[in-house]
Amino acid sequence: MEKMNLQEIVQEQVSSFSVGRLEELVLGISKREFKMITYLGALLGGIIGIIQGIFALMIG
Repeated sequence: MEKMNLQEIVQEQVSSFSVGRLEELVLGISKREFKMITYLGALLGGIIGIIQGIFALMIG
């Protein structure tokens, strides 16, 4: 890995991108990540809601 100077190669490639291209890459990645966070939040909220409902039925 060190012989290939991978860090320098990646740095050169990224610095050759235009600002518009970098913005497109960052927004594309963040859009996917935020979508996954939203889905996981909905799933977790649903599970918590079901568990609270079961407890409410058991207690009440």
